[in-house]
Amino acid sequence: MFRLTLTSGAALAASLFFCQPLLAQTGVTTAKVEGLPATEWEAAYAKPLDDAAVASPEIFRLLTEWAPVKDPKNPGLYRKYVGEDEAKLVIRHLRRDGKLDAGEIDLLEEFAFPKDRVIQLTRLGADGKPDKASRTAVTTPPGMMQSFARELVAMWQSEWEKPDAAGWPTLAGIYARDPKQAELLHKRVRAAGQAMLAAKWQASNAGNRWAPFRDTIRLYSDATLKLPQPQWPRGKQLLYDAAADTDRHYGAAIQDFLYNWLKPAP
Repeated sequence: MFRLTLTSGAALAASLFFCQPLLAQTGVTTAKVEGLPATEWEAAYAKPLDDAAVASPEIFRLLTEWAPVKDPKNPGLYRKYVGEDEAKLVIRHLRRDGKLDAGEIDLLEEFAFPKDRVIQLTRLGADGKPDKASRTAVTTPPGMMQSFARELVAMWQSEWEKPDAAGWPTLAGIYARDPKQAELLHKRVRAAGQAMLAAKWQASNAGNRWAPFRDTIRLYSDATLKLPQPQWPRGKQLLYDAAADTDRHYGAAIQDFLYNWLKPAP
């Protein structure tokens, strides 16, 4: 007989692994996206790529209790290194309630940035607001970046694929953000759109008059006109960009008349 003793971080990881429903790995089963910054504190913290993020107590523990390593350049600072397996546990936990709020989206974006960075992670308190005293430096190694990046693209693709363009208000709202501050986020939303449109193009041919691709373009064009009028230009731009990216992917094989009418005037 033997006894296995887990550290608090390992115990939490084990509880998440055995107690949560077994979801498909990153990039397959994705959570719905509900909501963008709605409260004052969330709008202040959910800024794109500002090297800061907030997390629920469970996620905070997952991201800060693995492998503390003293920073040689600053002996008083301990960095936490997190890899692919830990990233999957974080994603599994984020998916648990079937939605991602603005703070969770920002956390994924911060950790998925393709560059070695140190994120100042702050735990949310019992009142749902950031506990500033908990702020901890956490590193973003390649394994975690890749895992989170795949999750983000898959998440946005699930918005593109919602019936009747139901995810379009969220996608167009993302694309309406300042391109200079949200460039990487815009690229992921476009990449997700390209993935969806590529599947439509593969099902299209002269025999069906390119209906799968053509009808999808028309669906999202009509959905753009249902948005608040100030968002029309960016919604139209997103649709054109995703279609043009798809065309380039197929070596300019897509007939221009199927989407070129979306191109914004110079």
